[in-house]
Amino acid sequence: MHIGLEKTGTTSIQFLLRQNREQLLNSSILVSNGSASGNNFHLAVASYAKFRADGLTRQLSIGSEAELLKFRQATIQSLAAEIKSTAPEKVILSSEHFQSRLLGTEDISLLKSLLEEAGCEKIKVLLYLRDPLKIVMSHHGMAIKKGIHVTADFYRPEHRRISHIIDHKKTLSNWAAVFGEDSMDVRLYPEGQSGDVLIADFLGAAGVSPDQLDLSKQELRNVNLNALALDALNRVNAKSDRVRLLAEDRWLFNRLEKEFAGRGLAPTAEVVELFAEHFAADHRHVAKRWFDSKTPLFASSYRPEEKSSGEDQERLAEAIDKLIAKAMLRRRLLALPRKLGLLGKR
Repeated sequence: MHIGLEKTGTTSIQFLLRQNREQLLNSSILVSNGSASGNNFHLAVASYAKFRADGLTRQLSIGSEAELLKFRQATIQSLAAEIKSTAPEKVILSSEHFQSRLLGTEDISLLKSLLEEAGCEKIKVLLYLRDPLKIVMSHHGMAIKKGIHVTADFYRPEHRRISHIIDHKKTLSNWAAVFGEDSMDVRLYPEGQSGDVLIADFLGAAGVSPDQLDLSKQELRNVNLNALALDALNRVNAKSDRVRLLAEDRWLFNRLEKEFAGRGLAPTAEVVELFAEHFAADHRHVAKRWFDSKTPLFASSYRPEEKSSGEDQERLAEAIDKLIAKAMLRRRLLALPRKLGLLGKR
């Protein structure tokens, strides 16, 4: 069970697993399709011990405790039927939402019970830890691409959008308390290395041989934009909700990634110092308990913020604004046949 973390290559891993599902099944390895293909977030939601309204329950149209219970039963029955019908030697489940949404031992214990009910035994929990500030920069860069206006408050370790994701000490404590320390496979994200390194490490951890799947079925996912483009886009988000309205349309995402690819957001020196001080004691604890006192736990380096002239910023903002306008027009044109169809029925 691969539980993330967010911003540690989970999308690329899940894409590869999903594309190779049939081929892996020939080797008696089941990549579950019954709890959402690739990213098994349905199983994460089913493990909410109590109903809560969040982005995932809204996406799944779950609006009450009764609806959550019904969804939980359907999800686990589907997984159990899938395991029974394929009789695999191994099941691979992957979702970063296991870590980011199951916030306490009550949720995690329910997940364990559901897995056992479905027929899973000898569960290994795999996760990749990454420098919290790297996660934050990547997380907020994606938020900007989705139309969220990111303010200075977002760059505090306790911010509600990211605090539960980057508390590695608490994550490891909660999951080890439920599954046992011997069941935990805790690894460091291969920072600064190619995606192939992560894929190879994941396959080794999951006990999958490269010849059991087609490694050509890989895809670069969630490409970073450059810091200047993100700054310009964030300024747009401060004034309007156009980017948010287009967030579900990959067309704008793809064009932005093609035209403004880069290394993402860069933290200020003050933010780097803030995070270093905030996590120093926790990371010493994690290093001692899980990595034989490796020091430093995360050997991250941070580049200076990108500098540009006012004219460059203006040109970039204008180019992005034109691209958003084009995406809005495309959205209206795609909706036109549907509207005309409705008018024709009246």
